[in-house]
Amino acid sequence: MRQIKVQKLTQKSFQKYGVFQNLLDSEALSEKSIFSGGFFADLIKLDFSGSALPTISVCHVKKQEKNIVKFLEAHQYTCEGLLPLDADVIIFAGTPGLQGLSVETLEAFYVPAGTFVKLDPLIVHGTQYVVNKEEAHIVCMLPGRTFKNDMIAQPLTSQEEMAEII
Repeated sequence: MRQIKVQKLTQKSFQKYGVFQNLLDSEALSEKSIFSGGFFADLIKLDFSGSALPTISVCHVKKQEKNIVKFLEAHQYTCEGLLPLDADVIIFAGTPGLQGLSVETLEAFYVPAGTFVKLDPLIVHGTQYVVNKEEAHIVCMLPGRTFKNDMIAQPLTSQEEMAEII
């Protein structure tokens, strides 16, 4: 089983997968917004498919004894937005290979609560892992019915296909 070491989420380490923004840092928000304070508009643009309306879903994850990657997914035409609300989480992201989705290109990132992450189209990803609490709620932003209309899914069935995030 491949092991993936969690790294700090930085602009440089994450730039090939998308962008992120701490939504609780008013000083940083004011630097990126057209308004100076109180309302921080248009911070991150999401590339949703033109055929479906944006939706908000919630992922409820519980702390695991080991953070094992058992399922991979990607979206051909749309990005995905993630916002951990009540706990810090670990996410993983990677690029698709010529043979499809695999753990070989994955990197893992520590995402503090309140930090919005945008994953670009075709970025390999999957479940989130809670760090500092027993459970977490993560807002997931996608076009409606993406799980049916624009999802490449790859269940990992053997130990050799899986990875452990450490």
